[in-house]
Amino acid sequence: MEDYRKLDQLRTTELVVTRNGLFRAVYTLTDGQFNYGQLSCNGMFNRDKNIETAGERWIIRPVGFWCKETLIINADKSEVVGKITRNNWGTKTSLEMNNGFNALLKRGKGFFSRKMNWTSEQYGDQIEITSCSKYSRPFTVHLDPATLKNTLSVALIGVHLVVVKQAQAAAVV
Repeated sequence: MEDYRKLDQLRTTELVVTRNGLFRAVYTLTDGQFNYGQLSCNGMFNRDKNIETAGERWIIRPVGFWCKETLIINADKSEVVGKITRNNWGTKTSLEMNNGFNALLKRGKGFFSRKMNWTSEQYGDQIEITSCSKYSRPFTVHLDPATLKNTLSVALIGVHLVVVKQAQAAAVV
């Protein structure tokens, strides 16, 4: 956690997600010079994911076989701090945090859109995640500078959800 910069030191609104590894991939949120957070998995056959930022460590744990509900657990205190719920067709995903923050992850406009947006009623469009179709730099993340409250952790949760959707789509083909 000491290796990451804090949110208030962020000087740009566009970050890049880099991928390292093939089977146990590690996704790092960076601006090219400094790292702001990381998404990694616990093991080869474990479905839990770890999110690390400068001030937080979370575990994302799917509930059940179909994973329509996912818990967000504070790794330091071992308590549930939020919940992710997908609808039946997986087109919209809602995030509910215990601190009152609620957001909705939905696909951008257009049928073939590569963009996913985090939208909340309180702040509007906060984060836009764009798929770049590259192995080493699979995503770019655009942040709204006016609403930088829970942004880094929510951005990494969004990257996790997009990676899960891509894996599910690849398994169907």
